[in-house]
Amino acid sequence: MQNLDPHSLREYLWSPMRNRVFLLGVTCAALFSPLAPAASLLSLDEAIRLAVDRNFGLSLSRDQSQVAANAREGGRGAFLPSASANVATKGPLEGGSPTTTVGASADWEIFNGFRDRNAYRRLQSQEKSASLQERLDLESLLETVLVSYYDIVQAKQRLQSIAEVMAVSGDRARLAQAKLEVGAGSRLEQLQALADLNQDSSSWLDQNLSLERSKVRLNQVLARDAAEEFDVADSIPLSDTLPIEAWKSGLLDRNTSVALTRAQKDAANAGLAEARGRWLPSVQANVNYSAQPSALNAGVGYDGGGYGISLSLPLFDRLATPTTVKQALINLRSGTTRVAQAESQAAADFEVARRQYASDRRRIALEARNLEVARMQAEAARERYKLGASSPLEFRDAQTRFLDAAGRLITARQSAKQAEAALLRLSGDLVRAGGAPVGAAPTAGGK
Repeated sequence: MQNLDPHSLREYLWSPMRNRVFLLGVTCAALFSPLAPAASLLSLDEAIRLAVDRNFGLSLSRDQSQVAANAREGGRGAFLPSASANVATKGPLEGGSPTTTVGASADWEIFNGFRDRNAYRRLQSQEKSASLQERLDLESLLETVLVSYYDIVQAKQRLQSIAEVMAVSGDRARLAQAKLEVGAGSRLEQLQALADLNQDSSSWLDQNLSLERSKVRLNQVLARDAAEEFDVADSIPLSDTLPIEAWKSGLLDRNTSVALTRAQKDAANAGLAEARGRWLPSVQANVNYSAQPSALNAGVGYDGGGYGISLSLPLFDRLATPTTVKQALINLRSGTTRVAQAESQAAADFEVARRQYASDRRRIALEARNLEVARMQAEAARERYKLGASSPLEFRDAQTRFLDAAGRLITARQSAKQAEAALLRLSGDLVRAGGAPVGAAPTAGGK
């Protein structure tokens, strides 16, 4: 080929056979390459199960919840007495015999300004806060899995739409090639058809890359090998009805973020009572016993016991208590503000999600009709082009309108699914009672 002159080279490149071979190669590479790897189907329920079992962030949240539970369990010890036993030996450095004493004692703080009780209340509230934080992290994880999973479904549907358009572009390119060979078409028309097919092939490659990226991100959430291949469902199901009004009326009582800030405020309130208890008197009781057994000492041993009760009243502790109380008051005020902020945020987010969901449901119905019209237009334009009654530009414009309509419908469904997941999370229904995650909500048919 390198010995051909420019004229012969041009004939070689523009040869109908070369064009047919190139066209066939492009079409086959684009249409059949996605079918090569056979990947197992990953259902949404399985993805949720893997995320709940493996996700790193949720595992760390569980550990924090366990830490808080252990701290609360340890707080019960403040109500119990303490006891100890001891053995001591002493004697002179020169001469004489050592003396060994054994003893036991028990101490109990009978009253300390209710600090133990308030400290235990604080630990209980902190344990509840940690548990609610774990639930909040679980809800966030489930929403992420739902959105990520249906992002992949959306990318898959877009890929299928592009492949459908690409198949039509391949037919058009082959028809333009056939017309050129029999003298009924033009070189410009044949080149334009080939260029449109190549453009569709490039769009397919871009969308396929987007699909692969979405899969990698979901694998990361599921703590799996990032390169693990899998397939997903073909449709984005939506609930027939959602109890939005019931959710709205009970939003502030069921929203996890609001419950978390309320538990944190309860902990701050108990912390304030605990700090104020340092101003009150304290009462301690003590029982002790000691002995010098004759078996361990030279001479006659002795034994005996005693008890004691003491009352102490704090007079001045170098401003430690006033400072602690002031800090506790600030914490309580901040906790009150966070509760109001969380309630306002939950109400605003719920309203945004509710309106988004309502708008998307209306848009789905509209775009479904638009897609049907665009499909009929594309089919009519295809038949007209085969008969030579329309221009390549008209045919391509019909293809573009069909692809745009399909993309808008897919986007509307995914947006509605995201709003549905947000409503479930905000209403506290994304996790069922007992901590069982919700997979797919009751669904209606549709893609």
